[in-house]
Amino acid sequence: MSIGTGVSSNLLFMIAFILLAVSLGFAIPIGISASHRGMNAVGWGILAFFTWIAGLVLFLLHLQPVVTDMPCPFCGHLIPIHHVFCPFCGHRD
Repeated sequence: MSIGTGVSSNLLFMIAFILLAVSLGFAIPIGISASHRGMNAVGWGILAFFTWIAGLVLFLLHLQPVVTDMPCPFCGHLIPIHHVFCPFCGHRD
């Protein structure tokens, strides 16, 4: 093994590591944000992992508001998503 071969393999490993880190740097925050908004977190994360800036732009174009309230399945009133029962009719989730 010559010195040049070792340096080039280390450089390739470093480049691969940086590309993986950047890909995860796009995928993880987009996936988390998508899950908070009721969107498909895995799908958006995979898209961002492979497409980077294009995935980020598509995500921002399709951005939905953060889900904080949901309708009660029994009476239809909007209740905070963390409630176990509806404060209006008492229906348990």
